[in-house]
Amino acid sequence: MRNYSLLLMLFTCLFLACNKPEPEPKPKPEPQPEDGMHHDTLGYTDDLFCNPERGFHVFMEFHSANIQPYTAQRIKDIYNNGSTLVLNNYYLEDYRDTLIAESYLDVVRQNMQALREGGCKCVLRFAYTSSTQQYPHDAPVELVLQHIEQIQPILQEYADVIFAMEAGFVGVWGEWYYTTYFKENPVTNEDYADRRRVLDALLEALPAERQVCVRTPEFKLRCYGLSLADTITRAEAFSDLPKARLAAHDDAFMANSSDMGTFTMKYHRTYWAAETRYTIYGGESCQPGDYANCENSIAQMRDFHIAYLNMSYHKAVIAGWQKGGCLDEMKRLIGYRLYATEVATTKEPKAGEDLKVIVSLLNEGYSAPKNPRDIKMLLVNKADPKDVVTIVPDCDPRFWFPDELHQVQVVFKSVKAGQYDICLALPDPKPNLADDPRYAIRLANVDCWDETKGYNRLTTVTVQ
Repeated sequence: MRNYSLLLMLFTCLFLACNKPEPEPKPKPEPQPEDGMHHDTLGYTDDLFCNPERGFHVFMEFHSANIQPYTAQRIKDIYNNGSTLVLNNYYLEDYRDTLIAESYLDVVRQNMQALREGGCKCVLRFAYTSSTQQYPHDAPVELVLQHIEQIQPILQEYADVIFAMEAGFVGVWGEWYYTTYFKENPVTNEDYADRRRVLDALLEALPAERQVCVRTPEFKLRCYGLSLADTITRAEAFSDLPKARLAAHDDAFMANSSDMGTFTMKYHRTYWAAETRYTIYGGESCQPGDYANCENSIAQMRDFHIAYLNMSYHKAVIAGWQKGGCLDEMKRLIGYRLYATEVATTKEPKAGEDLKVIVSLLNEGYSAPKNPRDIKMLLVNKADPKDVVTIVPDCDPRFWFPDELHQVQVVFKSVKAGQYDICLALPDPKPNLADDPRYAIRLANVDCWDETKGYNRLTTVTVQ
């Protein structure tokens, strides 16, 4: 009997031990902000608005038989309708055996001036025909080089309103196929020699901070004898090296699994994904089909860091994105989309002391900004808006990659008493555009944009 009682007691203890209530979980401690700093969380907006050097572009063609410039008002209308890019495709049908007439070059100049006045930039391409039935499809290489030499002064003078230049010149539409004077189906690197001469001339004609887009990865690899091991490093990015300046235009975007031969080998996609982290990727859709659905299209936009795309073509593909519910997302996220998540400032700042500011930013777009961009932190006296202290932080927005936290830190020295707005400005670095708000980057934050100044007002501090 005693053995039975002992067993019962042991069983009871074991049962209670196995079924005792778990203790209440302790609340996780809130992350403690940096000592001595006041933190403001900023609101995000998903509104659609213009930003320079990104997004869906408007396509325009100019044929030599009847070439007319557009007006600044036409460009202003494009800007007001939500686009900041125009693709100018110039066809040189009348100049396949002679130099370009000065009257044609004047139209190019007038269009560039209209872009400046209207608030947009262009993607630029030259070709000799838009028809596979019109011969010859292009011009001899020596004449092409002379034509590039003719347009070089325009490229230099108006580089401020050139976002990128598509290589062009070779083949129908300037897409480097259906060619008369360049080998149509090149195999060896030597077969690409004339194409390389064209690229070398374009890289020389454009200012070093502008990129030239080629039609496929194969063209970049073959023209310069590159391999997958030669992808751009961070140290090489945005340098004057040819590989750092050769970008991509995919004019069969989402046509099928290879973009109609854009990616002829599996490693081409790996290569392009790595290169376009630092170089521009854009183009246009081609033919409608099941492959160009929202899921596939957005995945490729993210993989290749797409910066621009034709809004005019292909209309059926774009209509499919509209029906699929992803077109507005694309409009927001093609290129960069920056917003400030938080601003930290010195807590209870005193007159005569330093004011430290840390701005945390995220980029939810598909790409970082790809051309040089100025950055300024401003301390604006609310009592006297002309009283502005400006600091230029040591950072480069071209390295503000998607889905990474980026911080801008500055210290304003010996601040006097008063109430101040803290602002972030991201203007165009070209002097003639630097004060134009249309060419400054707007953050996707609620109630932050000053459209007259081109500032992003982040928070207000009071210095006692």
